[in-house]
Amino acid sequence: MSRFYTNIIQWGNNLLLREIVNGERINRRVKYSPTMFCPVMRETKYKTLQGKYVMPVKHETIKEAKNWVQQYEDQPHLVYGNTNFQFSYLYEQYPNLEWNMDEVLIITIDIEVACENGFPNPQEASEELLSITIKNQQNKQIFVWGVGKFKTERKDVVYIECDNEYELLTEFIKFWKLNQPDVITGWNTEFFDIPYLCNRIKKIMNEDTLKDLSPWRSVLSKTIYQMGRQYQVYDIQGVAALDYYDLYRKFTYTNQESYKLDHIANVELGIKKDENPHDTFRDWYTNDFQSFIDYNIKDVEIVDQLEDKMKLIELCLTMAYEAKVNYVDVLGSVRYWDVLIHNYLMDKKIVIPQKTNKEKSDKYEGAYVKDPQVGEHKWVVSFDLNSLYPHLIMQYNISPETLKSDKTIPNMNVDKLLSKKVDTSILKDTTMTPNGALFRTDKKGFLPEMMQTMYEDRVKYKRAMLDAKQEYEKTKNPKLLKMISKFDNIQMARKISLNSAYGAIGNNWFRYYNLPIAEAITTSGQLSIRWIEEKLNEYMNELLKTKDVDYVIASDTDSVYIRFDELVEKFKPKNPVDFLDTIAKEKVEPFINKVYKELADYTKAFEQKMQMKREVIADKGIWTAKKRYILNAHDVEGVRYKEPKLKIMGIEAVKSSTPAPCRENIKQALRIIMDGDEKELNTFIQNFRKKFLTLAPEDVAYPRGVNGLSKWTESHNLFKKGAPIHVKGAILYNHLIKKNKLGYKYPLIQEGDKIKFLHMKLPNIYQSSSISFITKLPKEISFAVDYDLQFEKSFIEPLNYIIEKIKWNVDRSYGTQGTLESFFA
Repeated sequence: MSRFYTNIIQWGNNLLLREIVNGERINRRVKYSPTMFCPVMRETKYKTLQGKYVMPVKHETIKEAKNWVQQYEDQPHLVYGNTNFQFSYLYEQYPNLEWNMDEVLIITIDIEVACENGFPNPQEASEELLSITIKNQQNKQIFVWGVGKFKTERKDVVYIECDNEYELLTEFIKFWKLNQPDVITGWNTEFFDIPYLCNRIKKIMNEDTLKDLSPWRSVLSKTIYQMGRQYQVYDIQGVAALDYYDLYRKFTYTNQESYKLDHIANVELGIKKDENPHDTFRDWYTNDFQSFIDYNIKDVEIVDQLEDKMKLIELCLTMAYEAKVNYVDVLGSVRYWDVLIHNYLMDKKIVIPQKTNKEKSDKYEGAYVKDPQVGEHKWVVSFDLNSLYPHLIMQYNISPETLKSDKTIPNMNVDKLLSKKVDTSILKDTTMTPNGALFRTDKKGFLPEMMQTMYEDRVKYKRAMLDAKQEYEKTKNPKLLKMISKFDNIQMARKISLNSAYGAIGNNWFRYYNLPIAEAITTSGQLSIRWIEEKLNEYMNELLKTKDVDYVIASDTDSVYIRFDELVEKFKPKNPVDFLDTIAKEKVEPFINKVYKELADYTKAFEQKMQMKREVIADKGIWTAKKRYILNAHDVEGVRYKEPKLKIMGIEAVKSSTPAPCRENIKQALRIIMDGDEKELNTFIQNFRKKFLTLAPEDVAYPRGVNGLSKWTESHNLFKKGAPIHVKGAILYNHLIKKNKLGYKYPLIQEGDKIKFLHMKLPNIYQSSSISFITKLPKEISFAVDYDLQFEKSFIEPLNYIIEKIKWNVDRSYGTQGTLESFFA
């Protein structure tokens, strides 16, 4: 029998369960009798983390269990077990859970709203709904409800023409009740589409009708604060709201200059949303409803295409079923890890303690980053530690039940252990971390066990995915594509889970939060990277017969960058990349393993788990500051390039706050810096400047996030003295939109918005050096953009910051091909 859940809610004495059994969708109320645990003096099947025996206490109802727990509120050591009863139920009922992505009903939604009186506010929902479009990700069918004429030849599109908004909502809700999804997604649906739709239903119909959106007839509203702004959000109980915007931000680990769907579609899919062919949005839906609905349909198709490519919803569901939580719980680390741990321990007949309120301690020590040797370096090789924090947990057996005391050894630090000033021979069945925390080593903690299992699983499934890919290349068997996707999602789920573990451990809302544990991890990381930096320098000095030369250019959290130029110069190999690859494999990596074993022995670690491998071989590298460098990489993790590729970190070329044309051209300039000369670079700068002066203002503007609008606004002077330049521009923009009554056409900038700003020529009538906007400058208002300053700040300054480190000069004459010095000679 095939059976898996899609959603569960604790509701009074019931659990509201949605599940799929043999392909059939079932909603049912479950009368659940929870089991809690209490300490006893006799031997039983169950123990606490400290090894004390407990016995199960079965309660008839959820209410009875809650009352029992409440009785011992001041004595948490007398109560054990999970009070999030819905997750206990999932653990008990789905021991060997097998789920099927094809049976999960996922709906993509996008609404279009009139803007007769400015841009619509979802909380007020004062403007009419013009259309609702949904796409069923199972069968790819699209349904559109609209209040105008629309014709289509497409077989995958069904259009329901409605006489008015009331009919539109009535027909939509009728359809929804018959096809209640498990997941609703879209772009920015949490903060716009869903709250607007819900508030509009309440306004046009009534609150009782709104309840029809939920299989349990329960729709909850709450206010949340994010990026300085207040939002109303709705929870349609029983339906998981997985905003694709949130999934993209959480799972892609990239910074984009804009998170508007149009930009993300262009970056990820190489496509753009439909352009508004009219002057205003109002003109569009009033005069051309046909193309307006096409635009509405395109939005849901883009989100669907993003999922087809990136499979972020599938990844989210994979993680949810791994932990046996609701889909939305994956978006945070605390609940996710709490349930993962509960299930893992229950398998071992170990019960969890009650959660106690812990105040957030002062900020603890973070990772170590060395001050780099700025400038140019030849033949750079980097070495990386594999999954550092999970492996530190394994190495030092860091776990709540292995911590010997909440008190740490005073005045202990990384430097003392680095210089071996601490006598660790007195440690018996105990290891010590640089913050002075002591952990037992006579038994393995549950946290290291979980890290080990997850890591091994990730390696196993990644290998299976690569094997399936290799087989597919040979056979082109389409069945293998599903296996590739499945294994890739499982290995990625394990990777994200491992990476999020430390985030949970360092959160004071976590059941197992403990400052010495969180600090033990970060300070051990500092010790590992500083230890290897010191040992590698000793090794290189001995190898090259030098004294106290620092060959480690930079080190950062889990990686070191070493210059091998003198070694290459000494041996003059035919192929330096092959030579350094061999040196790394046969000499450096074995040495690293040896000295990390010494560290583990010295600290009496539970086991040696530091695994450091060669990553990049580059013929040239330039450092400008901490975490800011460029490498001309010939080989990355064994992948050899025909032509070297740039690895760029922290430089403006990869920063989302740099205008896109400048980013692309900075990258090209960096290629010249790596392979060309100063004259060639200055010629390139002159040519790009000519092109830059022809670009639209919107293209050359700086992307920024805006905060502090109310803080910096002043009634008589518009903005206060000291306001950041982009905030000044935003305040001026809002003032001009209101003054010129353009709110129907251009949205006001609000707290937390992603905006763009430009330098303006001074003096000007606005008495401002900048103007900001969201996507387009209002063409009804004239602005004199200072292109020279814009070019200097967005292109020349970041480039100059790099080339001054290698003693080159930018020719600002823009008329000759010589250097600045030759121009003034």
